[in-house]
Amino acid sequence: MDATVLNAGWRICFPVMEVGEMKLHYLIVDRNHQLRLIPREHVEAIWRGRASVADFGYADLTELRLISVMCDSRLVPRRIYLLRMALTDGWFTRQNFRTLRSYTMPSRVTASEVFQHHSEGWPSDFFTQLAVAFDVPRHMLDVPFGIGGPLLVAAALRVSPRVATRLLK
Repeated sequence: MDATVLNAGWRICFPVMEVGEMKLHYLIVDRNHQLRLIPREHVEAIWRGRASVADFGYADLTELRLISVMCDSRLVPRRIYLLRMALTDGWFTRQNFRTLRSYTMPSRVTASEVFQHHSEGWPSDFFTQLAVAFDVPRHMLDVPFGIGGPLLVAAALRVSPRVATRLLK
């Protein structure tokens, strides 16, 4: 089954997955340019404006570089998404939400601009760090790779990150 959304002229199809089929993990890039796992609850608290990134010890108060990894039941990565979220003094504000949402609107940005923005500035040894974080060989990370993930889908559809996660497959 597909969930289809018409948004500013784009037809976005998201295959709907069965609940429990995939498990979502988040990682951030810390001040030392290292990937670090972050609990889902922390990401959701930041997303809802209930916590600042500083509350969790992150130094960059202007941007959160977030990696969303969908894993199978054996915790092997199956999909990887990159997202750069603007912050205001460490907080994800309404204005930051609007900025993020604008990346889903073809009337405001091109697909090339979206890709360029969200794919820049990641550690040069990104895949090595990701393989270490998930304790898998590097070749197991040759999976579909994209921009956005659950939080960008949540912004586009105005749904919660949990609902957006269920829409991604």
